[in-house]
Amino acid sequence: MRDKWDLTKVSCLIAEDNPHMRSILRSVLAGFGIRSAYEASDGAEALEMVVDRKPDIVLCDWVMSPFGGNEFLRILRADRDLVVSTTPVLIVTAHAKRATILEGIEIGIHGFVAKPIAPAILYRHIGEILERQEMHGRSKGLLGPGHQQPLRKLNVTDISSTAASDPSADQAGLALL
Repeated sequence: MRDKWDLTKVSCLIAEDNPHMRSILRSVLAGFGIRSAYEASDGAEALEMVVDRKPDIVLCDWVMSPFGGNEFLRILRADRDLVVSTTPVLIVTAHAKRATILEGIEIGIHGFVAKPIAPAILYRHIGEILERQEMHGRSKGLLGPGHQQPLRKLNVTDISSTAASDPSADQAGLALL
């Protein structure tokens, strides 16, 4: 996969209930060249934005109130509109527990990044997700339509205790593909 992607024509929805984190993500995305960034403060608002704006990718927090990433993803993947139901979703959350990651994979995430975010890791995940979509077509998550087995083993580890104490962990355990 490439190390450099042109993201200037990419549109992104940030679904995050913390206004400060939305601002940080918007700034990071602008640094990547993304000029079309929309914001939603919970999963319900995010669903409306996906249907209305049809972003190229969604960055979604897992725990939002009153409507979180779990509920957002379940409804999104069940939508009858194929473009809406196959919108790539990258989970960006502080809840980096193995159970959360596995639940997200089962529901249909395309990737997972633990907070605090490292811009280089976020950039790589966004680029790789969009590149996979370009090469292989749209899908309803990592496991694709009908939940086929991935081409290679998913490396999912619980780094929630090490991520906070070891910033050099580079979130390597969260590399899903």
